[in-house]
Amino acid sequence: MKITRNFDFDKLLKSQALSEWLNQYGNRINKSIQEGLKTATDINGKRFKTGSDFTHKSVQDGHAHKRPLVRQGRLMETRKSPSTIKKLTFIIKGGIKKSKKRWNLTYEESKSSGTRKGGGINYGALHNTGYKTSDKSMIPNKTVPKREWFGIPSKFNVGGSEWNKMVGLMNFYLQKYVKTPMKEFK
Repeated sequence: MKITRNFDFDKLLKSQALSEWLNQYGNRINKSIQEGLKTATDINGKRFKTGSDFTHKSVQDGHAHKRPLVRQGRLMETRKSPSTIKKLTFIIKGGIKKSKKRWNLTYEESKSSGTRKGGGINYGALHNTGYKTSDKSMIPNKTVPKREWFGIPSKFNVGGSEWNKMVGLMNFYLQKYVKTPMKEFK
């Protein structure tokens, strides 16, 4: 009987540990993004500036303003692609790709509606970078400030409070998989 090994056990163990760690890390980042929207806090830990009177008094597509970036709650519907041993990446995508093609806006008895060119815009990305309204808008040429709501929060970057916890978790997973005895298969 001849037995050959065509893979490296050390790499396999490290891949298992990294996959587990990435999933924990990604889930915590996703939760932080959700909490940021709930508390109106950006990824740097700063509060969003409150909306203008127009924003507070306006009703868009039947939904009144609540707090910055939360009118319908669609931005909170993120999609996650977890890490696997073969694919060591954890991806978080915004749940809303594009806004509706039609829009309706009501402000102090004044109603405005229309149709966007194409299938709409990614309004989550617009808010993340900031933008200026069209000259044909109900509020023409208004600069909307950027609100960095989506991304890796600063506390998860190297040196941040959560990063230090994640380094400890990585050491835990490496020790767990290195010390776990191999299972016997029959």
